[in-house]
Amino acid sequence: GVLAKPVRVEKLLQLWQQDDGVNKGLIQMAREKREAELAAKDKAALLKLCDKVGVEAFVKEVMVERLLRHEVEAGCFVRPAAEQEVKEEAPAAGKKGDLVAALLASEANRKKELELKKQQEEAEASKRKELKAMSVDELKKALSKHKIDPVGKKDDMVEALFQVGVQEEKLAARKAELKSMGKDELKKLLQSKAIEASSGKDAMVDAVLNHEAKACEELKAYAAKVEEVLAKKRGGARF
Repeated sequence: GVLAKPVRVEKLLQLWQQDDGVNKGLIQMAREKREAELAAKDKAALLKLCDKVGVEAFVKEVMVERLLRHEVEAGCFVRPAAEQEVKEEAPAAGKKGDLVAALLASEANRKKELELKKQQEEAEASKRKELKAMSVDELKKALSKHKIDPVGKKDDMVEALFQVGVQEEKLAARKAELKSMGKDELKKLLQSKAIEASSGKDAMVDAVLNHEAKACEELKAYAAKVEEVLAKKRGGARF
């Protein structure tokens, strides 16, 4: 039979996404925004930009187009990359004895991970229970303290405050992990991410944390743009 309109819309969206439609749409949006920014500049500012990136200048429209082409080639409109540590994999076991030891170690790690997961789930349940016991006014004050608008119902505010706690714990754990590194290891990490920082250990740790926080914000902004593109695509579907 004939598919209902919402089903057809979702099918078309799936095909569009498989064809990298989201990224193409975001790149086009970013390009149009940048084109408007460049077009708003005066000729002197455009000439200065052209000189800086080595683009030959002509009339204003040509300068805008050539600057945009240069920025596209430089990857200015691509999806921001997630910050991830490259973990070294353990070497594969060779002899039979090594294989048995590896299996035992793997099982021990599995049990440890299950226990940690159980402890984490219990801690999360306890924290949510603690937050739910707070009054609406207390929740609002706590959210405002973290510069978060206290909107929605009580359950929404509880969840928002819970996520704040999760992020704070992750940040504290990451900071402790970085501080446990030696200075040479930190320098190597900074170089791999092209981060500039002073030679002090605390300054290097802060530089890495700031860099990762910025990358996280860029990914959040990208995710929001993805939702915006999908919403427009859904709204623009015609049959």
